[in-house]
Amino acid sequence: MASEERLAAFVDSSAIVALVDEDDTAHSAAVEAYRELSTSGYRLFTTDHVVVEAYDLLWNGVGPVVAARWLRDHKLPVYCTDDADLAAAQAILAGRPADSPLSFTDAISLAVMERLGVADAFAVDPAFLNALS
Repeated sequence: MASEERLAAFVDSSAIVALVDEDDTAHSAAVEAYRELSTSGYRLFTTDHVVVEAYDLLWNGVGPVVAARWLRDHKLPVYCTDDADLAAAQAILAGRPADSPLSFTDAISLAVMERLGVADAFAVDPAFLNALS
């Protein structure tokens, strides 16, 4: 019997913040998107850099208690980046205009998605979403 390959989707810090922060303008849409991804069988994952970024954004946005709780309780598998991912991210940024809104974490995320052959992402950040297209 052939095994069915499950779809994977990368989770950006913007989606994490939108899910956690009930006052975020994208909260409802993020909750709905998360439910849809989950029921569709997507395996969700993120990177170590996104965990750091999401924690910092939550700390500054909704406070240290919520940030610490998210860090303790999240269940996302975390891909640990390596030197090849960092080099690929640098190359991505080098190929963009100096005033590009793409962050270094976004570039690492794109490099990891490329490396792993993942085309789908769960994000609400326009700069990241535009870089996917």
